[in-house]
Amino acid sequence: MSEKRYLLQFLAATGFKVVLEFGGEKSLSENIERVKEAGLAWERLENFNLNFDQADLFMDMRSPECTAQFDLEDWL
Repeated sequence: MSEKRYLLQFLAATGFKVVLEFGGEKSLSENIERVKEAGLAWERLENFNLNFDQADLFMDMRSPECTAQFDLEDWL
C-alpha cells in the first residue's frame, strides 16, 4: 500500500504551473491558504508523477534542501 501524498498544484502569478509535495496535512493546508489569499487557481492532487504529469516546477517540500531553496512568496 502506498503512503498518502499531500500535493498542491497552483498556477503561479508568473503563469507557471507549480506542484508542491508536503510531508503532512498541516503544511499543505497552510500553503493552500496562502495561495487562496493570493487569488490564484489551485487544486489538491491525489497523485503526481514526474514522468507522466505536467508541471513547470515540482518541489518536494519534505526535503530540507527544497524548502531552503523555495520561497512561495516569489510565486504568489
